[in-house]
Amino acid sequence: MVTPRANSKLKHKSDEKQTQTQTQTQCLEEEEPENHGNEILDNPSVDGDLVKKAKLQKCDESNGPKEHATTMVGLAGIPVSPCYRDSKGGVYFVLEKASLVAAYVGKRYQILNPDEHANFLRRNNKNPYDYRPDIVHEALLQIMGSRLCMAGRIHGVFIRTDEGILIRVEPNTQIPKTLGSFCNMMAQLLQKFSIKSKGNCGKLLRLIENPVTQHIPVNSRKIGLSVSSPKAVQINDYLAAANHDENLVFVVGAMAHGKIDAEYVDDLISVSALPLSAGTCLRRICVALERNQKIH
Repeated sequence: MVTPRANSKLKHKSDEKQTQTQTQTQCLEEEEPENHGNEILDNPSVDGDLVKKAKLQKCDESNGPKEHATTMVGLAGIPVSPCYRDSKGGVYFVLEKASLVAAYVGKRYQILNPDEHANFLRRNNKNPYDYRPDIVHEALLQIMGSRLCMAGRIHGVFIRTDEGILIRVEPNTQIPKTLGSFCNMMAQLLQKFSIKSKGNCGKLLRLIENPVTQHIPVNSRKIGLSVSSPKAVQINDYLAAANHDENLVFVVGAMAHGKIDAEYVDDLISVSALPLSAGTCLRRICVALERNQKIH
């Protein structure tokens, strides 16, 4: 004879078995592969472990993208400018002898410039006007703000400092408008070796190994610019006679005075009888390239 208490226990166990059966049935229904064009799920001959990995990968993708394990921490990132890469012969710029000297002034690691650190430089027997980060700042603004860059014709910008440090700047990098923000960004770069974009879409600035020629395509014509060159040209005529199937690399000095000393250039030209600043020279080159390539 079954007592009411025993009957209650049997009923409770029966309810538990029924709930467990319903849960297993629901799990089996959820694990049935759907046809989303995935060959691993559609092929019955594939091992079951691969199917499980594919399901786990599908589940991870549905939960959103994960950051890469090597993502750099501590940098807020900088915005990305619109840039559309063109498949034709590209344009590269190399800014030689840029003044990006960093030092600890007080407790801060800063890029030295004569406006803020004149007294610090004089105390260390340095000429303040030899430290000109504003020159490379203006040069980058001219390059990145040109229609040539927005059309995707610029494939890379390189900066080589007085100390021999080589920096690659991606064409879609948005350069800060103020010199102070630019110097802060470059100080971070020299400390962290790279700066990523907002949203972790890749590194926009990074330190790379010398020489610069190993980062430039083989079919490139490297053109140096110097006012002391005996070969004076009209830039529009010079570009019209250039081979449009090869990449053009323009090497411009980013220093206050002096001339570039780059042995890797194929041609050294002068585009003006008077000395031009790096920003003015680059602006003239970009405008001539835009006219030559009919970029409006």
